[in-house]
Amino acid sequence: MTTALTPARPGAVAGRATFTALAARETRRFALNPVFLFAVALAAWTTLYGAGTAVTEIDSANPYPAGFFGGFGMMTTFWLTRSMRASEPVVGVTPVTQPARTAALCAVAVVPFACGCLTLLAFLQFHPVSDPVYGPFSPSARIAILVGQIVVPSLGGPLLGVALGRWVRFPGAAFVLFLILYGWLNLVTLLTVFRPDSAAVAVLRLFAPFAFFTLHSDAGGVTAWRGSPWFFIGWQLALCVIAVLVALLRGAEGPVRARIICALAIAGAAALVLLVLAGTGGFTHAVTG
Repeated sequence: MTTALTPARPGAVAGRATFTALAARETRRFALNPVFLFAVALAAWTTLYGAGTAVTEIDSANPYPAGFFGGFGMMTTFWLTRSMRASEPVVGVTPVTQPARTAALCAVAVVPFACGCLTLLAFLQFHPVSDPVYGPFSPSARIAILVGQIVVPSLGGPLLGVALGRWVRFPGAAFVLFLILYGWLNLVTLLTVFRPDSAAVAVLRLFAPFAFFTLHSDAGGVTAWRGSPWFFIGWQLALCVIAVLVALLRGAEGPVRARIICALAIAGAAALVLLVLAGTGGFTHAVTG
C-alpha cells in the first residue's frame, strides 16, 4: 500500500519561520537588556553570598531570585512590549498579526525560566533538602516550595509583563504593579503571623504569584504554615497561562478571539480550584518542627 505525503502548506511554513525569527529577535533583546543583566548579577550575588551566612529558616534565604528574575523580568518585558507596539516587522520577514508578535514576546520567558532553574540547582548545593531550615515539610514538599518560590516566579513575572504591556499605556505600570504585589505579600504574611491556623488567611496568603511557607519560631525550630506547596505551583502555572491568554487577546479577532476567551474561562476556573486546594491542603494548622 502506497501512502501519499502531503507537503506542508507554504503559509504554515512561512508562519513558523516568521515566528522563529521574531522570537529569536525578542529573546536576544531581552537577554541583553541592562535591567535583566543587572537582575542576573544580583541573583548570582545573593545566591552565592547566602552560602556563607547563617539561615534560621528557608524563607529568609530564597525570595531574592523571584524578585530579580520575576520582578525585574516583568519590568523588562513590559518595556520590550511597549517598544514593539508601534514597531515595524523584522526586516526581511513577512508581516504578522499582533497575537503572533505577542506570542514571540512570551517566548522570551524561557530565558529567566532557565536562570531560575540554574539558581534552584545552585541553591540546593548550599541548602540541601535534608537541611532542618525547611521545617517539618516532607522532602517532596520542600522541593515544591523551592520550585514555587524560585523557578515559577521567574517564568510568570516576564509573562505578566507582556500582558501588562499589551493593555496598559502608563509607562510606569510595571513598577507600580511590582510595588503593589510587594505590599500585598507583606500584608498577608503579617496576617498569617497573627492568624497562622486560619484557612481564610491561608488562601489570602496564597492569593499571589509568590508566598512564604515557613517562619522561624522564637521558641526554637521552624514553623510551617498551612497550605499545599504542590497545589500552589498549580495555581502559579494557571496564572502564567492566564497572563499569556490575556496578552494574546489584544489584537485577536474572529474565531481566534472566541477561542482565547473560552480558554481564559477554563484557565480562570482551574486557577480558582487550585487556589482553594492550595489554601486548604497540606497542614491543617501551623506545625513547628
